[in-house]
Amino acid sequence: MNGRFLKVGILLCAMMAVASFLPAAGQELSKRKLSNQDILDMASMGLGDDVILEKIKSAPETDFATDLESLKALKAAHVSDPVIRAMINPKAASASSTPSAATPVPANPDLPDDVGVYIKVRGKLNEVTPEVVGYKTGGVLKSMATYGMDKGHRNGTVQGPKSALQIGSDAEFIVRCPEGTAINEYQLLRLDMKGDRREFRAWTGGVLHSSEGAEKNAEKYDSEKIASRVFRIKLPPLKKGEYGFLPPGSTSGNIASSGKLYTFGVKE
Repeated sequence: MNGRFLKVGILLCAMMAVASFLPAAGQELSKRKLSNQDILDMASMGLGDDVILEKIKSAPETDFATDLESLKALKAAHVSDPVIRAMINPKAASASSTPSAATPVPANPDLPDDVGVYIKVRGKLNEVTPEVVGYKTGGVLKSMATYGMDKGHRNGTVQGPKSALQIGSDAEFIVRCPEGTAINEYQLLRLDMKGDRREFRAWTGGVLHSSEGAEKNAEKYDSEKIASRVFRIKLPPLKKGEYGFLPPGSTSGNIASSGKLYTFGVKE
């Protein structure tokens, strides 16, 4: 009987010893520096880059090996380049997680970052793909008849009978202008249908009448500035037909030159 109590006592002592050891081991593990093996383990578990990067940023200390052999081992384990970059410079990764006071946070992340023309469809911005504009001269016979006093005109031509973008008259456009360019330098043009192409008058010259630009086909529009170099354009009442936004610098004086036109069609 005494032997049984003795065995139970020994077992209880052993369990208490293990229990007293576990918190200490857990505390030691939590203080351990994040290492390459930790990254390899997380990658093998299928954790995403965002989780692994967050772990690196929040680690009190790291002890990453980033020599050539270590990098080879990381790539062999399919660790991504963003994670490896964070391992090479964990301080920079940690700093990037908190926005700097000198770096303003965008007020509206939905605004376009790249220069161009965009259309808003169901609250989402879609980039309008420009079409190539070719320029050709006309009125040569008229110039000869007036002994050069009327030098004819130059037309901008877009191939195809209509734009791939067909919209309603209530559409809303967003334009991000290049640095140093004003929104009123963009011209909204009505295009003339010419069978298999669309045209607009780009230039008329001579003593009898001389004008530069596409005023003949221009439509007026109102714009509202919503951010630096970003403007909202609400279309005016437009008749059914083909139109386009002509960016500045697209009506070159070189006859052989070409530009671009952000085209669209109004269905109703």
